[in-house]
Amino acid sequence: MTNRTQAVLLFWVLATGAVGCNGARPVPTSPSSVPAAPAAEPPPAPDPLRVFTDPSTGFSTSDVRDAQDQIVQFTSRGDLIWGADGTRFPGYVVTYENYIPCGPCDGWFEVRFGTQAGERRAYLTVDYGHDNPGTLVDLEVAGGALVVNRTSVFPPGTYTLSGVVSEITPSGPLPVADAHVYRGYGSGWQSASTDANGFYEIHGLYDRMDTVAVAKDGYTNHETRVEVAGNTRFDVLLSRVSTAGAGPGSR
Repeated sequence: MTNRTQAVLLFWVLATGAVGCNGARPVPTSPSSVPAAPAAEPPPAPDPLRVFTDPSTGFSTSDVRDAQDQIVQFTSRGDLIWGADGTRFPGYVVTYENYIPCGPCDGWFEVRFGTQAGERRAYLTVDYGHDNPGTLVDLEVAGGALVVNRTSVFPPGTYTLSGVVSEITPSGPLPVADAHVYRGYGSGWQSASTDANGFYEIHGLYDRMDTVAVAKDGYTNHETRVEVAGNTRFDVLLSRVSTAGAGPGSR
């Protein structure tokens, strides 16, 4: 073997490390230990949506519609979600039954139900402190704030209770104007006043039995249970409060 050949062979051994000094293949050293990356935290659980149920039919949904058929949702943590773009407005915790505080309208949202084109749906109304005709609200977002507008639209597929309030007189029944007619206990009051002909209408009702009360100063109060089955007529006769025996010294 020539010196040139020996030099080439030695260079190849040193360059590749193929063989150790004792003829054995060298064992690679362990790499330096690297700290394990911390386990990724699981994403927070999604905030569940509040589901509203119609007690009369068992229909349930989280989609609640306004007068323009725009959808909002409410979360269990108290957010209102504007369906158009997912904007959240905090401070809308459902308290009892289907009521939610409504700061912009100084009252309470109330979820009611109706039927549109054969489809059961949930609708958003507002109870303005017992001034609750059951009309839908019109929602919009302006300047980053939720704006609540009152309308004269009732949930589609609901019914009307109407009738005449009269009093009996020696010459026959006479209409009682400005009598207050109230309907409901468990679902909140809905009210109307009679016109000059004693006529009243209460809209936005469901098929069910509920209390109807009629009151006016100078008359005895009238209260009874009335079943609403579709549009329902209910007339009331009032009696004047007796003043017999009234006078100086009477108690």
